[in-house]
Amino acid sequence: MANTIQKGILQEGFELGEAHGIEIGELKGRVNIIMDILRDRFGQVPSHIVDSLNQRTDVIALKSLTVHAAACSLLTNFTEDL
Repeated sequence: MANTIQKGILQEGFELGEAHGIEIGELKGRVNIIMDILRDRFGQVPSHIVDSLNQRTDVIALKSLTVHAAACSLLTNFTEDL
């Protein structure tokens, strides 16, 4: 019985770790998309923008920033919403 409980705990830990890894991957993917858009549109992206994007932990906010990066007319317009 103890062995079954240990296996259940290990499985739960594995599933939580896997979900966390997927979330981190999605965040990094979103940041990379935003960076690609900004580089294509405005050239080199200042390090403070890169740092700010890398600190984001909200996928929904990053999705919104992706749209904003594609639509803003100036890089300064984008940074105002960071």
